[in-house]
Amino acid sequence: MRTVFAGSTPQAAECLEELCRTQQVRLVLTRPDARRGRGRKEAPNPVKEAALRLGIECFDCKPSDPAFEAKIKEEGVECGAVVAYGRLISPRLLSLLSKGWYNLHFSLLPYFRGSNPVAACVLDRYAHCGVTVFRLTEGLDEGPWIARAPYRPASPLTAGELTEDLAKIGKKALCEALKEVESGTAFPKAQESAAGLAYAGKISKEEARIDFSLGREEIFYRVLAFNPNPMAWAEAKVGEERIYVKLNRLGLNAPELPSAPEGSVLSSSGKAFVRCADGWLELSEITPASKKKMSGQVWLRGIRGGAEFLRPLP
Repeated sequence: MRTVFAGSTPQAAECLEELCRTQQVRLVLTRPDARRGRGRKEAPNPVKEAALRLGIECFDCKPSDPAFEAKIKEEGVECGAVVAYGRLISPRLLSLLSKGWYNLHFSLLPYFRGSNPVAACVLDRYAHCGVTVFRLTEGLDEGPWIARAPYRPASPLTAGELTEDLAKIGKKALCEALKEVESGTAFPKAQESAAGLAYAGKISKEEARIDFSLGREEIFYRVLAFNPNPMAWAEAKVGEERIYVKLNRLGLNAPELPSAPEGSVLSSSGKAFVRCADGWLELSEITPASKKKMSGQVWLRGIRGGAEFLRPLP
């Protein structure tokens, strides 16, 4: 089946390579080159790199570009596949392909529609975690679905780790779904309605600030959900100085420790722990300002004194 693929992330590139094994991918649509890496040099994204390597014509324009639309018609493209593209496909383009456009979404729709479903899955304790392949419509992530694959990780994962796992599941689900579309055996099902659905939007830096007056499990999963973007953080008081600390990963297993105010940091059995509303969390991996990643215990040894995390101002 003659197919166009739209995407931009490393996981989307992985899906593109898998799709090329089962479909005739004639065109790729992606985001323009951008400044990347330490040198901030302009470079293509992973999908464009994969397209060039695979010898597929690549457009890094807006979907509304007349040249792109003309090329779709010229190539006789029948179907579109979208994975982490980051732009809306216009109604005009949606109607242009005879077999439709299909999106791979990293949650079990109708949970969680929007641009950040993986973080939402982590915050939800993976209850609606998995992938969905659905037909694109004008409504945001509201189209009928043709494939779902639930996934429950064996242990708590960061959003970054979960994204990698879902990409491996998703690329197979996408390929199988498009085979059904090609053969006419796909039977799209309307997304069921569900109470209390939350839109999974971008998380701001301020939203990622950790308040240690919250419960330990809530903090634990917030830190996982915000890794790698935008990264959980807190402000620590070290002596008379206040410093910014990224919280990469915390641990739920903590020994019995004496009572202390929320945000207090203590050392015990060669590890560092922070007090929450209902107990302690291990500072497994943190990144203090202008420093490399380290354990909380290494940080405490380096500052040679006590520390406490401050509560955000109301």
